[in-house]
Amino acid sequence: MATSTRRRWLRPPQLRTLDADQDERHATWLELFFDLVFVISIAEVVHTLEDYRTLADFAGTAGMFVAVWWAWVGYTVYADRFDTDDLLHRVLVLAGMLAVIAMALSVHDALHGGSARFALAFVAVRGVVLLLNARARRHAAEARPLLNLYLTAFSIGASLWLVSVLVPEPARYLLWGVALVIELSAPWVGRHQIARAPIHASHLVERFGLFTLIVLGESVISVAQGVAKGTAQGDWTAAMATAAVAGFLVVASLWWLYFDRLDDGTIRSVLRGLIWNYAHLPLLAGLVSVALGIEYAVREAATGQLERTTALALGAGTALYLLATVVTGRALRPGGDRRQWWWLGAVAATLAVGLVWPLGLPVGLLVVLDLVLAGLVAVEAVGRLETEPEDHAGTGPATRAGLTEGGPELGLPECSTWNIVGRGRRRPGPALPTTPEAAMRYRVTWNVEVDADDEGQARTAARQYLLENEDEALSKVVALDEGSSPPDVPKVDAGGSPAI
Repeated sequence: MATSTRRRWLRPPQLRTLDADQDERHATWLELFFDLVFVISIAEVVHTLEDYRTLADFAGTAGMFVAVWWAWVGYTVYADRFDTDDLLHRVLVLAGMLAVIAMALSVHDALHGGSARFALAFVAVRGVVLLLNARARRHAAEARPLLNLYLTAFSIGASLWLVSVLVPEPARYLLWGVALVIELSAPWVGRHQIARAPIHASHLVERFGLFTLIVLGESVISVAQGVAKGTAQGDWTAAMATAAVAGFLVVASLWWLYFDRLDDGTIRSVLRGLIWNYAHLPLLAGLVSVALGIEYAVREAATGQLERTTALALGAGTALYLLATVVTGRALRPGGDRRQWWWLGAVAATLAVGLVWPLGLPVGLLVVLDLVLAGLVAVEAVGRLETEPEDHAGTGPATRAGLTEGGPELGLPECSTWNIVGRGRRRPGPALPTTPEAAMRYRVTWNVEVDADDEGQARTAARQYLLENEDEALSKVVALDEGSSPPDVPKVDAGGSPAI
């Protein structure tokens, strides 16, 4: 008991990902608590753009958003990679939260006389990350080569931020940019070393999804703030109500399009993980722009006068978000996908709307964006139906991997061995015909023999095995109409792992 209590109070960090057979894990309560302080940071970024709307202010605030996002990434990737929740870890993370709050409160005036406060707060935020990684370096030998690189890059970056306090503006901002470039490049430079200290793919996808929800939440708040500020200047109007509903539908569509893609695959390599990570920067920046645009469009609906900056914030922000979502989707599931051309068409359409939309129709702008996004949601829904397997006699429902499971053997409850057969259509790729007609003839067939007590256990074990070995199965393409035989039948136990 004494040893267990001591380990809880002081337990050195260890790599979470040393075991190749990683269980699915979710965000801890401390991680979720930590995310709350970034709600303040994102809100302050949006409020800064509300008060300062020149091109220079947009560019400067975008740079500060990079710093805010990178601060969150530093803590998130550390928590993903290292397994510790002792007293020292909690104290450091809570201290980091205080530093993040100070950084958030200094965002608003960072470009207008308060840049020194922002720089010092950011140094405090990065200082805690340095302490966390230095502690991990001492105890996790496998991660030392990677952490040596990170500690060097982060120390140089923090030093430049600290030195910038002594440098007058605008040279101070130049040092900030150099520091961020150095830090942002470190994971790319050390990408070959990441394999020795890898991330937990499913956990990191969830964490980025949660941060995206924070920014989407700010977009929803912007709808309410637009109405509140609009009514403060005059009476509630039907145009404002219509704009508010249309603005919410824009946010709802963006949520729909992003989170539907989270189930499309997983991060399977270091390079894809880096692409997934960095593609979220423009994605989230686009969301911040949309949040600002919605608030102003709702307010401007009362007067019927749309400003060009509002139109650009909505159109260009939506386009940037959609384009980045395409990239994140390719990182999760590479390969050809005809639906991506619809996405690129929506990118072009929303950008054009922001550039050329008449300035007297704020409600119309939101409605047009709703139509474009609703059309894209419909394309995605239809595309998913088309890629699901066709119905076969005796088969069961589709699994998350896009396969069906079942077969006549499942109808024999007295059997202890269950034969699970799954078929799924493979999308066209380099090894397949590129015409839809030819690709329709190709199927992937799964055969999995499962030892289990009942049908429910058999289905669960087979589903887990198929999901974990999806790439291998998709590489075994058979033309059923030519009478090809299915792949070999692996045998798995009820836990879902290959039986010995």
